[in-house]
Amino acid sequence: MAMMIFATAGGLALFLYGLRVLSDGLKRVAGERMHGFLEGITGRAYRGAMVGALSSGILQSSSMTIVLLIGLINAGVLTLAQGIGVMLGAEIGTTVTAQLIAFKIGNYYLPIIAIGFVIHEAFRGKKTGDIGQITLGFGLLFMGMSIVSTNLGQLAEAPAVFHLLRNCGTNPLLGVLIGAGVTAIIQSSSAMTALIIAMGSTGMLTLPAAIALIFGANIGTTVTALIASIGSSLSSRRLAIAQLVVNVLGVTVFLLFISPYSNIVAATAENLPRQIANAHSIFNVAVTLALLPCVGRLVWLTKKIVPGREAKVHLTPQSLGVEFLNTPSIAVRQAQRELLHMGRMAEVMLGSCRTVLLEGSIEQMATVLETEEAVDGLEKAIESFLDRIDASKLNTVDKKRLHIFHHAISDIERVGDHAVNIAERGQVMIKRGDSFSQQAQAELDDMFKKVSSLYNLSMRALTTEKKQPVKDALDLEQEVDQLEIRYKKHHIERLEKGVCNQTAGIIFVEVLRNLERIGDHAVNIAGDTLAIHQ
Repeated sequence: MAMMIFATAGGLALFLYGLRVLSDGLKRVAGERMHGFLEGITGRAYRGAMVGALSSGILQSSSMTIVLLIGLINAGVLTLAQGIGVMLGAEIGTTVTAQLIAFKIGNYYLPIIAIGFVIHEAFRGKKTGDIGQITLGFGLLFMGMSIVSTNLGQLAEAPAVFHLLRNCGTNPLLGVLIGAGVTAIIQSSSAMTALIIAMGSTGMLTLPAAIALIFGANIGTTVTALIASIGSSLSSRRLAIAQLVVNVLGVTVFLLFISPYSNIVAATAENLPRQIANAHSIFNVAVTLALLPCVGRLVWLTKKIVPGREAKVHLTPQSLGVEFLNTPSIAVRQAQRELLHMGRMAEVMLGSCRTVLLEGSIEQMATVLETEEAVDGLEKAIESFLDRIDASKLNTVDKKRLHIFHHAISDIERVGDHAVNIAERGQVMIKRGDSFSQQAQAELDDMFKKVSSLYNLSMRALTTEKKQPVKDALDLEQEVDQLEIRYKKHHIERLEKGVCNQTAGIIFVEVLRNLERIGDHAVNIAGDTLAIHQ
């Protein structure tokens, strides 16, 4: 008995590993597009449902999709209503796994593993290699299922196991509780569904018992999202509750008609494993289609269950949830989002230091210093997040992005440091009552405008990854360098004529130097983006 249990556990572990290999390959092939789909969700709920089904199919896990949604809602990318639409679609996408494992492929999984491994190793790092990894994952998945099915057949001979499983058919509520409990423990409805199909293939289960366990698995899978939402935003917690409500409501309704439902499902296929897979698919599709028109009411209900008002956070990381690390390609995009957030804060500092220096606004000094503290905090947070992204699971382009973002963080932080230097020079001017000559004031204002435009171009290059902003930035940087030389020359001429005093003159040169250095860092950011698509 002990050996059969260990063998079954080993087969299940191999199944889960194959599912992970398959999912990692799919993420590399389609992960970036999935992020674009998720970010571009607008309009009606059915569009979100289509994206949810696609995302869950790529990730091979509705739980992982929901966890990802929690992160996107927490980051402010999606609204709660949009998240619920995607969640409903994810319920459909997760049924793909059950349909796949219901196929009987005999010992063909061995050549599938061999072919997948050869392709993956021969084309490692390329898209063809990722397709090989997907093939390898399929083979491992079916091999694990074969091991599980073989050993479960022997395990069914134990009287206690036999009676328990039979009782699930006569007492559906017991089956639901068992299915929910086991799924909550193993944190995978796909694995639970695989077990149920395997038990069905050995004759351990009747169809009603299998359906009851499937219903329970749908409830148990919500535990993952509930755990992930702890400590997240209010809308994220509401999404997790919405998934629980949807599945409990669906199971409750279907339980009332489990006998006629079993008869309907039995007519869809001849063999029990396929019937179980169909029962899973029909349930999830029916629940999704029934509730899609009710997304607004689900939002209302979750707000009643989880009351409160969402807090708005502006100066702390909003896009770096650990849940994104499970999907490295999306984690890279979230890091880019936070990096651009950091870049915008440095831009605010650049405008504020100009106000301190040229308009004598000492109040803006506090803005510069507070924002600089936030920028420094973001630098550490983004750097740590980037270090935790598994680069081995990224495609070539995302690997380049990961490398470039490390450099861009430092450049943006240095822009903030130079802005502080300029603001401090302005503070000295205000305290001493000094002022620039009219010509010096005009020249610094012109330099600020040019450098600000250059920095904006660098942010545009980082956002769009297009060549034109980089070309414009390189041209403007040359102009900034020439202006620094010209304005220094004008400064010397003014000193010789006695137009401006010595203290203001020193500060003028220091500000020019800091602005020129900001331009250098901006060009570094823009220039680095050229390597992404080369």
